[in-house]
Amino acid sequence: MRTSDAVLAAKPVGMTAEIAPYAISIFVSATLLFLVQPIVAKQLLPGFGGGAGVWMLCLVFFQTVLLFGYWYAHWSIAKLSRKAQALTHVALLGLSTLALWLNTGIGTHPAVVQHPALAVLGYIAASVGFPYLVLSSTSPLLQAWYATPERGRIPYRLFALSNLGSLLALLAYPFAIEPSLDTRMQMEAWRVAYSLFALSCSWVAMRAWTATADGAADRPSGRFHAGLSRRTSWVLLPACSSMLLMAVTSELCQDIAPVPLLWLAPLTIYLASFILCFEHDGLFQPKVYRLLAPLALLAVLVIPGAHIPPIPGISIILTALFVLCTFLHSQLVQLKPDTSGLTSFYLSVSLGGALGGVFTGLVAPAIFPDYFELQVAVAIALVLVLRFLMGYRSRVFLATSASLLLVVLYVGNGMRGGTMVFRGRNFYGALSVREKSATAGTVRTLFHGRVAHGGQILTDELRREPGYYYGRESGVGLVLQPAGSPRRVGIVGLGVGTVAAYGQRGDTYRFYELNPMVEALARTSFTFLKDCGARVEIVPGDARLSLEAEPAQNFDVLILDAFSGDSIPVHLLTGEAFRSYSRHLKPDGILAVHVSNIYLDLDPVVVNLAATVHRIALRVDSTDRPAREVLTAEWILVMPEGEFAKQLVRRKLGRVLSPGQGRLWTDHFSNIAGVLRH
Repeated sequence: MRTSDAVLAAKPVGMTAEIAPYAISIFVSATLLFLVQPIVAKQLLPGFGGGAGVWMLCLVFFQTVLLFGYWYAHWSIAKLSRKAQALTHVALLGLSTLALWLNTGIGTHPAVVQHPALAVLGYIAASVGFPYLVLSSTSPLLQAWYATPERGRIPYRLFALSNLGSLLALLAYPFAIEPSLDTRMQMEAWRVAYSLFALSCSWVAMRAWTATADGAADRPSGRFHAGLSRRTSWVLLPACSSMLLMAVTSELCQDIAPVPLLWLAPLTIYLASFILCFEHDGLFQPKVYRLLAPLALLAVLVIPGAHIPPIPGISIILTALFVLCTFLHSQLVQLKPDTSGLTSFYLSVSLGGALGGVFTGLVAPAIFPDYFELQVAVAIALVLVLRFLMGYRSRVFLATSASLLLVVLYVGNGMRGGTMVFRGRNFYGALSVREKSATAGTVRTLFHGRVAHGGQILTDELRREPGYYYGRESGVGLVLQPAGSPRRVGIVGLGVGTVAAYGQRGDTYRFYELNPMVEALARTSFTFLKDCGARVEIVPGDARLSLEAEPAQNFDVLILDAFSGDSIPVHLLTGEAFRSYSRHLKPDGILAVHVSNIYLDLDPVVVNLAATVHRIALRVDSTDRPAREVLTAEWILVMPEGEFAKQLVRRKLGRVLSPGQGRLWTDHFSNIAGVLRH
């Protein structure tokens, strides 16, 4: 009997008393797997600068550990007797639970930013690596225990159930768990849940062992044999979908609309496609996908650079991602084996997902000067469409098609967006410097994705004029107008160095900058630092960690302007962070917080934080001045209730904000969903 016939002839898997313990354990393990990821990532933020690279590395780590968990399940089924499998797994459950409770949590130290990628991976491994490994093995191991060759049951619907648990955890965290519990309580609750899971899973393991008396032989299952082409497809299909997931997420959050929590949407679609494909074998219709797949590939490539409104752009690219993921995962369903190859199949699928994640999260930032991983993913997807949908089997033709597409896309990417002066990439993201002609002359701008991080008019008469969010009518401009005595100013976030345009002889401007590439560009592509009359100091590394390690700086003004994309790092907007800022300010010093943001309303957050340091929050809104390249800006001045504040209110340049709503943000609690603009 062929494998496909065996699959069709297998008994359906329903929710019976016999399967219920397996199904519940698989569902709970998947839920715990996806809940711990944002918990750990959020704990890391105060120590690693809050960059997007932290979340990407978390994904890479968890995908890689998932692979090792699947390998352990495959090795156990192939090499050990059912008794040894059960006893080994019970021992690992007990040891991992002990390790979890003995762990003291994630620590931070300024030195970690010297090698952030290795440090992030090391901290995750030390905190939850062992329990995550054991959790990762649960789904394939329990499916193999339930699906014995003697019983002829192939429980691939349990894989769909596993992905459903992951999806529910993914949606529950930002909208239910994060707003209710701080990270310490979240981690404690997760520890308790894992401990209960370990007990119940141990019971299932022993139950599976005792079930050998009912027909399942107490022996290793042996080795499954499959052709090279089939095994390669098992790896390549999920690798491509993983690459598409991460690359589309980057494009959405960098180029289309840097909306907080937008990363949830592509991951939801990715998991939903797994659920639908493994729950419903007949979902894939080749005739339909021969039309939809090419359109989806075209949409994924064109939409990020099309400059269309965010909502249509997001809708189109997410629809395209769904089409491509269902195509790829449906092919996996077509190629799935019978019970003897179950763990081998899952191991290959996990390997593909890990390879896609490692390429997108680690390899691509090291070898590409910009976000080119989407183009690579599309080229691989094109090969798979030609191979599985169109019937092309010539390797030379497929390789040539992918290569030509990559060349065309590379050239096209370099031509987008006007004159490119520079583009580069590191752990903290991709930056570009572009020039355009404007009313005032040639303007050079620093971009992170689509978000401008400052710019400069290159004509001699205007190059010293502060523009963008830092015009003279802005909140920071009003604070930094020339004073009678020298001032000491701290700036969290360098950008192109625009704030230095306000520096006068005798002043000291001390910048804190996390990204070394930003400092290099500020010095080489812009002249604000060179033209500044004040003494300029630049402190590398995360600003908060640097400030906490330094003696009091006695700043007259401390400016908080550390944007990444269109969102400010949360770890800079906590009670602990504001107490650190207050320590560095003079008694009459001012903390200027840049809150210009399309998608987040940060006013109540800053008002609550201002109250913790016994100061008022005065909001200053300024309008754009296109002739001077000045953009609309929103600043909140956290300051004493003195004469300067009263003067700004009298002149109607600012307004004092009322006490904020909601819970105070701390290192252990923040609620992004609660401050999304409607």
